Amino acid sequence: MAATTGCRAVRGFNASVLGLSGETMARSVHFRGPANSSSGKPSVRQVLMAMTRACWWLAVLVCGLVVVVAGVTAVAEGEAAAPAEAGQVQERAAGAAAGSSAPAEAVATAEYRIRPGDTLSITVLGEPTYSGSFTVRPDGTILFSDDMVGPVPVGGMTTKEATETVASRIGEYVKDPTVVLAVSRFRIMVVGNVRRPGQYDLNEGARLMDAVNAAGGVEDEKRDLGRIYLTKASGEEHRYDLEAFKEKADATQNVLVEPGDKIAVGRAVSPSRREGEFKLTGAFAKPGTYRLDEDEDTRISDAVERGGRWTTEGNPRAAKLIRADGTQCPIDLTLLDGDPRGAENLVLRDGDELFVPRNTTEVNVLGAVAKPGEYFVAPGTTLLEAIATAGGLKETAILESCAVVRSDPPVRVPANLKRLLQQGDVTQNPVLENRDVVFVPERPPSTGTGSKTNWFQTMTDNAWRYIWLFRYF
Repeated sequence: MAATTGCRAVRGFNASVLGLSGETMARSVHFRGPANSSSGKPSVRQVLMAMTRACWWLAVLVCGLVVVVAGVTAVAEGEAAAPAEAGQVQERAAGAAAGSSAPAEAVATAEYRIRPGDTLSITVLGEPTYSGSFTVRPDGTILFSDDMVGPVPVGGMTTKEATETVASRIGEYVKDPTVVLAVSRFRIMVVGNVRRPGQYDLNEGARLMDAVNAAGGVEDEKRDLGRIYLTKASGEEHRYDLEAFKEKADATQNVLVEPGDKIAVGRAVSPSRREGEFKLTGAFAKPGTYRLDEDEDTRISDAVERGGRWTTEGNPRAAKLIRADGTQCPIDLTLLDGDPRGAENLVLRDGDELFVPRNTTEVNVLGAVAKPGEYFVAPGTTLLEAIATAGGLKETAILESCAVVRSDPPVRVPANLKRLLQQGDVTQNPVLENRDVVFVPERPPSTGTGSKTNWFQTMTDNAWRYIWLFRYF
């Protein structure tokens, strides 16, 4: 009771101190009551209004950032596109001034020689009289509308040579002419398993499938469509699979064709290949004469397999491909095993000969090696290389006591393989000579009480190997 009275006294004191009557206090409390409790926290309505304002301002900020970023991006793209657009405008303007309807990207093949029947696209900047499309006449010349120029010979020339010739002739009537010349329509040959083999005219931009279709298509799509051989004017040959293009939309198989290309389909012999025979000579397991494959290119790796590969006395690293015209190409046959599609795996032609020389160095590797025996190795082979040829060392090999025994003159050359392998002492790795004998002593296995018997058995079993040494003395 006393506490209650004290609280009322305090409230009365506060009111009296503030100079507010009880009625005024009541109105004040009634007015402020909806704001919140006496703790001073904001109401739910105030919180929602504050959140709404914050979201609105955040949306305004995001919109502003989007507008700024879009503007910067547009400016950057415009600056990047300006040079290209300017170049296109200049190109179109030059074309209009020249009155030429030639395509912007005409075919240009440096190795191709212009032939009668080809269509040339010629543009002389600022001179519409000399610009346009011109068909090469049977005599290899072209004619301009200006009769004063007369026939200009271009047959048998490359595009570069033809450009220089045309510029020189027009230069007699136009000062410093700028000439752009390209082959826009050309003739290619399609042979093999097509319905109408022969020569066909194709426009610039034609692809491999267009050329095959121009020849009536393949006779048997299932058999031949995946074997299309394309030989460029430079002599480079490629194989393509138009079945993959047709079934899987593999555009890499439907390449552009260019002036001078030759196409062979299916079982036909590709233009750079002829039917015939080739020879395998030297250290082949089955040397002899073989026929070229009629269906596929016969490459060096194919010939090696057909010849049973080389013998142990052969030196595949020094093989040679001897062409029918006498040209010799050194070939390292060991590289073909790791990379069958490498540059050295050449296509064989009629009259070619593949030769593998025989090694002149004969060595015997005996003792604690995986495969002891007689080997033919390349000249300059070292002790360690000969051991590797024999399958490598056994775990029981005594590295410190190896030796090379020579017959002419008889001499024993000691070799400490432990020092060679651990310290890199190359003096312990001598170069072997013909009829050398490499001996790697073997540590007898220790098996307790039976060790003496095992050692004696080992010596007995290997006696023939030790006796082998004396055949060179």
